Amino acid sequence: MNAEQFNGIVIGAGQGGKPLAVSLAQAGWKMALVERRFIGGTCINVGCTPTKTMVASARAAYLARRASSYGVNVGSVAVDMKRVRDRTQSIVRQFRASSERLVETTQGLSLLSGE
Repeated sequence: MNAEQFNGIVIGAGQGGKPLAVSLAQAGWKMALVERRFIGGTCINVGCTPTKTMVASARAAYLARRASSYGVNVGSVAVDMKRVRDRTQSIVRQFRASSERLVETTQGLSLLSGE
């Protein structure tokens, strides 16, 4: 068995782990970044990003429903939760893909999937 050698290992490719691993690799270290599931961690995948995206949709619906208070007539307002969810997932995928590209193109950084 041929074990690969690293100068450092970072566990978790979230908001702290990914930038640390990238910075050390850019500084010349041979780094391993270990991620169980998705690059980006909780914030990008199930926390901050999807929550803020859905809150933005809710805010738009709220403002549309109150539009007449501002002298704007828009008619009835309906929320299409499938479209809200699709938009949310699209944004999550874009953010994740951006993080994945950074990891893939950083010299000296290896992404290892698992625990």
